[in-house]
Amino acid sequence: MPSESSSGLLSYKTLIGLAERDCGAYGATEPSLAARFTALIEWINARGPYTAEQLDGMRRQLVRLLSNRLRIALDRKRFPVIAQEKIERPIFVIGFARSGTTLLHSLLAEDPQVTAPRWWHGHVPSPPPGLVPVCAERMNLAQREIERLIDFVPGLLVLHPYWDKLAHTLIEDEELFTLDFRNAYPNHLYNVPTLEILVEVAGDPQGTYEFHRELLQHLQWNTGTRRWACKGVGHQFHLSTLLDVYPDAICVWPHRSPAETHVSMMAIASVLYDAIDGGRTDWHKQARIMAESMKAGLDHAMASPLIDDPRVIHLPFKEIVADPVAAVRKVYARADLHYSAEFDQRMRKWLADPANSADRYGRFPYSAAAFGLSDEWLKELFADYNRRFDL
Repeated sequence: MPSESSSGLLSYKTLIGLAERDCGAYGATEPSLAARFTALIEWINARGPYTAEQLDGMRRQLVRLLSNRLRIALDRKRFPVIAQEKIERPIFVIGFARSGTTLLHSLLAEDPQVTAPRWWHGHVPSPPPGLVPVCAERMNLAQREIERLIDFVPGLLVLHPYWDKLAHTLIEDEELFTLDFRNAYPNHLYNVPTLEILVEVAGDPQGTYEFHRELLQHLQWNTGTRRWACKGVGHQFHLSTLLDVYPDAICVWPHRSPAETHVSMMAIASVLYDAIDGGRTDWHKQARIMAESMKAGLDHAMASPLIDDPRVIHLPFKEIVADPVAAVRKVYARADLHYSAEFDQRMRKWLADPANSADRYGRFPYSAAAFGLSDEWLKELFADYNRRFDL
């Protein structure tokens, strides 16, 4: 068999061996995990070959990612009680990016009774935080990783300034899914020069959400935490599965016209993926494909009776912008959750802090025309959704 460098392709067997030796999980990669990992490697190789430098960068990220996943499995085997941990009434911020989801998530994370997934949870998850205090160098390792990402994508902070929280940056659930090789989130795999938007490795929503619950159990065990505030930009398309795995979940869905959010999403996607692939993506084509995919997903979601389920709380974006604290208070009242004076004060302090200003790195101008679209076409495409939620 030719070596990786001579073939220009990755060897999944080599990478699994490296990851197992890295964490001591010799022969412990269970078959379904190996199959997902192999599927990702085959997806990458089908778009090769690659240079030796590219192979080295990908190898390092893939081995680190698989090693982290194997460490979680070893921890769960060592401490079986983790599997008994109950995740009670988690809050999920759902809906499209650029519609107030990150602001809501940031405020919900200020509740002293809540834990929210952060960068370090996904990048240095082992050992479980409830086993031993998280040492300074472990946090520094996570911080160095996010600093490498920020250096790799110079325009990232202007479009999404929240990354400057470094190791404590709040993250999306889609990033956690990549730990189990369910998708290919760029924050873990930006060294893959052929990476594309929304790569799905395993078309298994049930398994994806069950892994998510296992990871929350891992992070929650023995910490005293009982509740979580999570965020995912695709949860609205999988409400049935999410509520099956988390039957007492509270889903908060902020609504803003996709005619406004789509162009903003394309702006951040183009800056990120241009850094990854060197500008090879046809963004006019991609913008139309993604808009039509969003339309199809929304039609499916709006046809589901779960859209009117009392566990799903709908919030107009204009309400969030007008009074973010009142919007959160409304959610807690609807969900019958305890709303403390300390929580209220912490949210107001967060909003007043200039370090949290949305334009602390400036503003990024964007337009539909820059992506070969028109405002009129977008408004017509999403007219049904806009009528449904009075946008």
